[in-house]
Amino acid sequence: MPVRPCRRSATDRWDDRFTAYAAATIERLAALGVTLIGIDTASIDPGDSKQLPSHQATRRLNMRVLENLVLDDVPEGDYELIALPLKLTQADASPVRALATP
Repeated sequence: MPVRPCRRSATDRWDDRFTAYAAATIERLAALGVTLIGIDTASIDPGDSKQLPSHQATRRLNMRVLENLVLDDVPEGDYELIALPLKLTQADASPVRALATP
């Protein structure tokens, strides 16, 4: 199966043509025991999605999502990830302060 090269996300404007996950991929990852999904784009769903099937799957499967990860300068290796969200009571998501330690 051919691999499509990733295109770096725009940081100065909204571009809804970013790479996202299919809901079937979320289901497969959950079946493998994955509980946290990270992506270096703005969303795990396509930018033009209205139904947000990948977000709905993560919610239904009690998974967590980290979006907009910037890992360009992180060397390959095993890390402990700590992602502390803000306690926002009137929101369905929160910014986090993420820290990865070797």
